[in-house]
Amino acid sequence: MAKIVVIGDSPLSFLVSRQLDQELARLTHVEVTFIRNDLNLYYLPGLKSLFSPIATSDVSKLLKNVAVKKAAVKQINLKDRRVVTDKASFDYDVLVLDTTPVFTASDITKIAAQCQRLTQEAQAKHKTGRSGRWRVLFSGGDVSSWQLALSLASDIALHSAAIRQSISIQTSLPSRPQVKSFLDANQISDQKSLGPIPGLTVASPNVPVKNRLVRGAMLDAKDNLVVGRDYHPEGHPEVTVVGGHERLMSNLWRPDQTLATQVVDNIELYMEGRAQKVHSTSASAGLLTGPNGVLVWIGTLFSQRLKARAISSLDRQFYRRLTSKS
Repeated sequence: MAKIVVIGDSPLSFLVSRQLDQELARLTHVEVTFIRNDLNLYYLPGLKSLFSPIATSDVSKLLKNVAVKKAAVKQINLKDRRVVTDKASFDYDVLVLDTTPVFTASDITKIAAQCQRLTQEAQAKHKTGRSGRWRVLFSGGDVSSWQLALSLASDIALHSAAIRQSISIQTSLPSRPQVKSFLDANQISDQKSLGPIPGLTVASPNVPVKNRLVRGAMLDAKDNLVVGRDYHPEGHPEVTVVGGHERLMSNLWRPDQTLATQVVDNIELYMEGRAQKVHSTSASAGLLTGPNGVLVWIGTLFSQRLKARAISSLDRQFYRRLTSKS
């Protein structure tokens, strides 16, 4: 029996697993296992408030032929073709490793609770006539961190002018002027020192497995996994690694479906003993939603108007179709 293992928490790893569920996992000679840190799936661009419950779907109920495991990966041994987690070990014939950093649903719940406590502290002090300043810094320079910052900005905007002025929401801004101006219009400022004032720092999103734990793979000077244009580590055509800097700037689901299709097509070619195809380079594709509208970019094209709203609507519909099949 051929064993396929998919590791990841981003939408891409789910889309790969879903396509395998439809095309390969139903076959009696193929076994697919999907390993995640969190079983809850959610739509990040739709997160308009940190202080409201996050709407999630259970991945294990969305896949019929794929075994979904909640586990933390401790090591991947490419030579032995084995994945070791805190729960069990899994041998594989084919491995898909999605290294995209992600805030899991449980991460967001914890961050939201911290932000809410800080806001309540600010309210309590203002009620007693004491002034103060607070800062919430989302330190990751990525689309996930920006969306969390925008969600908090929506919550803070509902409070009094005194509270809005006393809480500064900051992030690490990109070089792209369109994103900078959008975040600025939504009361998100660039990371800067405000002196020793109370506040909260939200770290960058987490990767599903640290690169140094992938035994047998080459790392570059920055400890990134070295892969070719076919997304394989050298000497391991059975392993596909997707991630990298462009993934930090992507959260649209529909473009990820294209990449998921390419990954699954190559898995089928590999299992048939045929040459795999080179993946087309995926352009960044991001969607941000804030109190003052929507920003969409695909590659170098940006839009805040009708096109952005249309793309946003289509992406949400795509997500809903995926998660309505339980």
